[in-house]
Amino acid sequence: MSMATRTDTQSPAPHAADSHDLIRVHGARENNLKDVSIEIPKRRLTVFTGVSGSGKSSLVFDTIAAESQRMINETYSAFVQGFMPTLARPEVDVLDGLTTAIIVDQQRMGADPRSTVGTATDANAMLRILFSRLGTPHIGPPSAYAFNVPSVRASGAITVERGAKKAVKATFNRTGGMCTRCEGRGTVSDIDLTQLYDDSKSLAEGAFTIPGWKSDSFWTVRVYAESGLLDPDKPIRKFTEKEMQDFLHREPTKVKVEGVNLTYEGLIPKIQKSFLSKDKEAMQPHIRAFVERAVTFTTCPECEGTRLSEGARSSKIKRISIADACAMQISDLAEWVRGLKEPSVAPLLAALRHTLDSFVEIGLGYLSLERPAGTLSGGEAQRVKMIRHLGSSLTDVTYVFDEPTIGLHPHDIQRMNNLLLRLRDKGNTVLVVEHKPEAIAIADHVVDLGPGAGTGAAPSASRAPSRGCGPAAPSPAAISTTGPLSRRRCASPPAPWRSAARQRTTCRTSTSTSRSGRWSSSPASPAPARARSCTDRSPRARVWSRSTRARSAARDGAIRQHTPDCSTRSARRSRRPTA
Repeated sequence: MSMATRTDTQSPAPHAADSHDLIRVHGARENNLKDVSIEIPKRRLTVFTGVSGSGKSSLVFDTIAAESQRMINETYSAFVQGFMPTLARPEVDVLDGLTTAIIVDQQRMGADPRSTVGTATDANAMLRILFSRLGTPHIGPPSAYAFNVPSVRASGAITVERGAKKAVKATFNRTGGMCTRCEGRGTVSDIDLTQLYDDSKSLAEGAFTIPGWKSDSFWTVRVYAESGLLDPDKPIRKFTEKEMQDFLHREPTKVKVEGVNLTYEGLIPKIQKSFLSKDKEAMQPHIRAFVERAVTFTTCPECEGTRLSEGARSSKIKRISIADACAMQISDLAEWVRGLKEPSVAPLLAALRHTLDSFVEIGLGYLSLERPAGTLSGGEAQRVKMIRHLGSSLTDVTYVFDEPTIGLHPHDIQRMNNLLLRLRDKGNTVLVVEHKPEAIAIADHVVDLGPGAGTGAAPSASRAPSRGCGPAAPSPAAISTTGPLSRRRCASPPAPWRSAARQRTTCRTSTSTSRSGRWSSSPASPAPARARSCTDRSPRARVWSRSTRARSAARDGAIRQHTPDCSTRSARRSRRPTA
């Protein structure tokens, strides 16, 4: 049987969906932005530069990312939106081509004391699956190795209404890995009762000394004073044994206070839920001072700080338990995982090795997976979030970074750059606010805002997709450039990455004004209304580009400027300007 094949000599017409490859911002006026208009390519790495206060964050975070988040929030039901912060539409005329924006900033990670480096990056999840498959003795599914999953047992009877009614006994079991003593926190607390109340006073006299507990609050003081379980006029030291038990340890009980249904529970569990269930470092200063004064934390004697049950700690792979693995330095854990050769879990091992190697590549190999997330610095937290997104299955997402190389050793900046490029190569749009020349050197697209900060920022912006010296001149506010070998200069003072050399070109460039009077360098703009010489000292007429030597020069903290086909004159500066 023969089959005929047909080969079309003409290439198919581009699909209409392929034309949406730009994020378009027109007339942005958020904060100190003044009618900024710019087009940013999707699925590329774009770096935003400029002096502090020039509007980088206003454009990237408060305009692009904020509008993306606002539109996503509007997809939820009205009930869910009631629990979300109300976001106003940014002050901008047109925002087009937005995708889901994920902000990877340097804010501290979570306030849950059960949050660790492993849970924040899904490394713990992969380890749990690995031990549930290979661990001996086998104790159960992956949840049996999770310190945030308690064990649950239930029994009862159900009635099946089919034909003759028949009662059937049913049981339910779920094996979790949580330590029952510390509830997966790794520490136990001892509360000093003298810091909670003055036992010489009655509840009506204001015995509580807890911050924020006011005498007229339904949820705190009044639920104790008007519950009917305690005598509000009796000093606490004169409470009977039953009253003291109800006051300190009573289980949650429904009560009514002035016709309002409230839940009464003992003072100690209430303090544990409202104060001790949060990360101490994330508390307000006066609350943190109270906790440090009233509570003493010690390592859990039952799990020895591992957070895990005895069963989870007994299951091992090559004499290593999951608690031992999480306590290892990540660089050592990566070597241990590399030594595991088991074909049945080969894809899982490959994914786990990839995640752990990302820690080492970005300079976080000294951490351990059991490290509480709340103890990470801002830079460490940002890099941990970055590793989490590298392992994500999502693509065509806009990732927004706020100075990801800040605080990094120069040796680690290249590692950070590699991770940014890997995010881009997965088909994502990466927007980076940055000042370091090494990070700017890898950009596919550079946007420089200026010329000054605050009210000194220029009034408008445009895009300039051409390379080198072209017919279009930069606009006064911000200029965007494309390609690894070119850079277009905007109307801003020289930033630190340009401070080594400065040029004035003698080629001719043109500028034009639109009907609204704003500067424009769009290729579709009409014939130039006037022309400026590049020898003019006005920053609007300067054209900057860089050669391949910029990458090597960037390692020395400077970028040498070179403009092909134009006569140039460079003058070195005696000192670096402050950003």
